[in-house]
Amino acid sequence: MVKKILALCDKEKNYLYHLAAYLEEKNRLPFVIHVFTDYSQLDRFLAANEVEILLIAESVFREEVLKHSIKQILILNESGMAVGEQLQNINKYQSSENIFRRLMDGYMESAGELPQRLTGEGKMKIIGFYTPIGRCLQTTFALSMGQLLAGKSRVLYMDMDSCSGLSQLLYQEQESDITDVLYFFSCEKEKLSYRLSGIVQNINGMDYIPSSQSLEDIHSVSKEQWLQLLEEIGRTTEYEYLILDLTEQIDGLLEILKTCFRIFTIIRQDEHSLARIKRYEALLQTGGYEEIAIKTSRQKLPLFHRVFLDPRQLLQGEVAAYVRRVIEEEVEKDDEK
Repeated sequence: MVKKILALCDKEKNYLYHLAAYLEEKNRLPFVIHVFTDYSQLDRFLAANEVEILLIAESVFREEVLKHSIKQILILNESGMAVGEQLQNINKYQSSENIFRRLMDGYMESAGELPQRLTGEGKMKIIGFYTPIGRCLQTTFALSMGQLLAGKSRVLYMDMDSCSGLSQLLYQEQESDITDVLYFFSCEKEKLSYRLSGIVQNINGMDYIPSSQSLEDIHSVSKEQWLQLLEEIGRTTEYEYLILDLTEQIDGLLEILKTCFRIFTIIRQDEHSLARIKRYEALLQTGGYEEIAIKTSRQKLPLFHRVFLDPRQLLQGEVAAYVRRVIEEEVEKDDEK
């Protein structure tokens, strides 16, 4: 696939190179990036090359740039007053992540048919987290494992609980979520990997898809849709691990668990919790889901003296130390088989 050109132009060199470096890290981008620190450099380049997207600072922008062959122009606005007739202005002084999402959203809206990326080659491994008991640190466990694995591997975390509050804990904007991923998958399957680039957010190197804000939206997704989406992510992205934080809200929960190469179920020793665990395990046996039981690691967590509420702090502390051991003993060893 021949990559298209994304040109960046800004006389503030530190800002320009920081933004370019951030975009370069997004290795799923369908672009090759060229940077320019003054308009004359850019003008000479545009005279000889067709550019897909030009991201140009307001202080550098000139109307004459419109004479060149550029499919889309985004102005990094510095003054708060829109410039460039009918050109899209975006705030320059926001996070690189937000600029990236705006760039990808605009590109996907204007892009025609794109070749489907088949990069995964079926190598992605799904790790499922599910327990029938509540308030047991399942999400903390899953988030910690995802971020620790992301130190060496490409990891995507999917929170299937509409009430998790992860984005609120991170104080991050949530313009898109997992329901948008499902929508784009149903309408523009060939663009899924590109759309994901504009939706995923990141914690300590781990990509994650924000959870749905609507319980009804999650309930309306069928088992078949979930399974097809997971398969497509494995085929068209470069993720090595997909972390699924699961609840009973999900249609086809047991079928989804069957796709996992490892499942972690947290247990507790109180009477009520043991009864629920036993009932769940009995359902696996009587329902013909013995393979789920075989893949499941039952985790009786120790008493942690301190559990960080901020998900970004889960690379340290008692929980992280515990999860590191679990990764070494039950994930990495399985990888070697």
